Amino acid sequence: MDEANLLALLNRMNLWWGGEEVQESLKKAEHHRRDFYKIRERLMTSSRPIMTIRGPRQVGKTTLCGQLIESLLTEDHIPSDRILYLTIENSAILSNPEGVIEEAIETFKTNILQKDFRDVDGTVYIFIDEVQKTPNWADTLKYYTDTYSNLQFVATGSISTLIKSDAGDTLIGRMDERVMMPMKFIEYVRYESVIDEETVYDESTELRSKLEESVKEGDSAPLRGALSRFFGVYENKKPQLLRLKDEYLLKGGYPSVLNESVPNSYPVLDTDLRNTVTGDLANVFQVETPEKVLRVLSLLAASTGSKVSKSSIAEAADLSRQTVDAYLEHLDEFYLINRCPKYSGSEYSSGGLPKIYLQDVGVYNALNGTLAESTLENPEAMGPIFETAVCDHTRRLQFYLSNAQNADISYYDSGGEVDFVLDGNEYLIPIEVKNGDSTSQSLRGLKRFLEERNAEFGICVNNSDVLDNEDGIIHIPAWMYFFLC
Repeated sequence: MDEANLLALLNRMNLWWGGEEVQESLKKAEHHRRDFYKIRERLMTSSRPIMTIRGPRQVGKTTLCGQLIESLLTEDHIPSDRILYLTIENSAILSNPEGVIEEAIETFKTNILQKDFRDVDGTVYIFIDEVQKTPNWADTLKYYTDTYSNLQFVATGSISTLIKSDAGDTLIGRMDERVMMPMKFIEYVRYESVIDEETVYDESTELRSKLEESVKEGDSAPLRGALSRFFGVYENKKPQLLRLKDEYLLKGGYPSVLNESVPNSYPVLDTDLRNTVTGDLANVFQVETPEKVLRVLSLLAASTGSKVSKSSIAEAADLSRQTVDAYLEHLDEFYLINRCPKYSGSEYSSGGLPKIYLQDVGVYNALNGTLAESTLENPEAMGPIFETAVCDHTRRLQFYLSNAQNADISYYDSGGEVDFVLDGNEYLIPIEVKNGDSTSQSLRGLKRFLEERNAEFGICVNNSDVLDNEDGIIHIPAWMYFFLC
């Protein structure tokens, strides 16, 4: 692209250069997710010149960029000519993305900044959205951060492995990685202002700290005490919290459905999913029949909570086993599924079929035809829906307990099943999921796990607002467990 056309395009992307506010199409919402505050703090304090933000499409990465830019302009009073935003998802750029990052930076430096970066007193911020869609982006960013010490890059991407593999060894020591996922339940609570923003996270932090204390001391008392206090304090908020929990179990955590009714959420989620699978995923991995990927995803949704045989999936989708393997990798890399292997208790042993869950419960409902308020009255349908949401939140709890090292969870199956197991250097927590009253149901697998593995206590998440403790098992209502995660 010639410099004049590129400059015109950049001016349309960076309206603040002309004294205007950050465009609504970029920042989209006044509401700030918790990720905004964490990433903003990291952006202002990190010694690393490149921050990558990975996550699914439509999760809010572009909005985050717009909100960060607005905060730099209005709160930190960064001069407008020291902020560049470039999205690779532009038809003019996508038609020829080779070298566009360097061309944009040089055009910005020459025409907007009008001086060399070395002559700028302060940091210059460069945001690049969907960075993986331009070749050799990591080499380009390495060159600029090696050459200039006052550049701070924020690069977003929707494909996990491409971002990580492209950066790889190239950006070691230069890159701060962040992952942005669909909203958790407590962000729903915060958005609806049922509990004020600061209190929401204070309560979540307190519950987590008491869980850690219970694990460390080998005594569930600190966690049980915190849960009892929380249950009592928010008794008057419970009708609203239960309503939001039910809404979350149907619509899921994508920001695009926040303000949509349950019926209107379906076309939004369905369209986004089809665009992701038949568009981005198919193009990136050169899938000739993307409809088959959707078929595999639908089969996975239909088998939620059950062990998944790749051979059975291959037969049902009329695909080879190798192709199913490849499609599962693609779906994983686009943050659409969560894999849950069988728990072995040893890194040296493995075996057994995995369970595979859809990452977001709203997408699950869109695929399964259960995105309707009437589903809440159908216990058979609610079982896998509830388990899908608990899986997602449990992975986030694992990420927290492992000090952001991993979000891997497993299931246990030996003389009775346990839905999820959190395993770390200093903790082992089995978690069972029951859509009804968990105190009146068989927990044989959970009890067997506690006996055989010497875990200090187990957790049973229920969808019936039951808080109880018996035989080393803490029964936690779903809305409280989601706060804990």
